[in-house]
Amino acid sequence: MTNCFFIIGFGYTAEFLIKELVEFDLQVIGTTRGPEKVGFYPHSNYELVSFSAFNVEKYLKMATHILISIPPTKEKGDLILAKFSKLIKKFSHQIQWLGYLSSTGVYGDHQGAWVDETSTSISPGRQGALRLDAENAWLSLSNDYRLPLHIFRLAGIYGPTRNALVKLLKGKKQTIYKKGHFFSRIHVEDIASALVASIKKPDPLSIYNIADDEPAPSHVIDDYAASLLDMPLIDKIPFEIARLSPIEKEFYSHNRRVCNFKMKKNLLFKLKYPTYREGLNQLLKDETYLSCEKQ
Repeated sequence: MTNCFFIIGFGYTAEFLIKELVEFDLQVIGTTRGPEKVGFYPHSNYELVSFSAFNVEKYLKMATHILISIPPTKEKGDLILAKFSKLIKKFSHQIQWLGYLSSTGVYGDHQGAWVDETSTSISPGRQGALRLDAENAWLSLSNDYRLPLHIFRLAGIYGPTRNALVKLLKGKKQTIYKKGHFFSRIHVEDIASALVASIKKPDPLSIYNIADDEPAPSHVIDDYAASLLDMPLIDKIPFEIARLSPIEKEFYSHNRRVCNFKMKKNLLFKLKYPTYREGLNQLLKDETYLSCEKQ
């Protein structure tokens, strides 16, 4: 019987992960809420199924590897735990690897200091608190039923079609400047590689920060992207007078630099894109940004 890799919440990261999974003898199934995406993709050897209770139950019964990338909500908490924890318990004996995609947002605001996997959570905000509650619930279930859980706290994700180059070409005119503010990022291909490294070297109940080597302010990234595109630098708006959405305000209220030492040491993992410079230069070289028309 072929092992089944079940991705609950097939999104941006999963699109790059499946390219890395070809080296394993795995049947890859992912769930989607988009009816137009349902189907088998022969060139990539994976199948997307509708996110429904029936499909989730069907493939959980088959799954030897599970990746969960659906974020918790205020109304329902962690949806998979709420609806399918009994089924996961029932088939825990066959699960060889369980991955949960979380966020470095769980750390909250450390006023620019470095954080690692042992750092406390300081005023994480609503979404960060929900993520932390979900992590703890998964850890509790996994402790009780010996599930090979691995939690991956992802920094800000960028990659093809989702990056500072694309934003500038779509007409971004302003960038926020807040003195001393840092933010950590990670290229989506490095996320995929880290997940594969964990599958090859499982360490149940581990938590990993998935971030690159150089946290940097947002305006620095925008300036570098503009220089690569040979475009004028966009206006810098001081944080104190900027008109921001609630999500943006929460983003700039948190200031931390995320340490990736454990990821590199324990997973024997070398980043393909150690900083935003390598990442943006490769995106420019690959001409990914050409999929977006300049406004």
